[in-house]
Amino acid sequence: MSVTTALVAGGGGVAVALIAAAVYRDAARVGVDLGSPATWAALVVLTGGASLVTLILVPDAPLPGVLVLTALGPLLYLLERDDSMNGDDGADPTRLPSQSGDSADRGDERDR
Repeated sequence: MSVTTALVAGGGGVAVALIAAAVYRDAARVGVDLGSPATWAALVVLTGGASLVTLILVPDAPLPGVLVLTALGPLLYLLERDDSMNGDDGADPTRLPSQSGDSADRGDERDR
């Protein structure tokens, strides 16, 4: 094993561990609906670890594919976090989520 490979593996392992810890802490704070904080942190470790192993063992692996695999766990967590925070209300195409229901209805009545 070369020095560069050891640095990539060590630095990547530390980065994956820090990101997994941040996901665990945020999932515990927010209270995600699906799964537990440990499950989401394990998903981040799994995808990050798989990308590190691919990068180290397959030197000809395409970098975009490795980056997609690396980002898969955190991105899936962010989608579930957003869904947990915004609730199960149906989408209303006539107003933005930041608008209250009353102000959108009054604005429509003035235009008529």
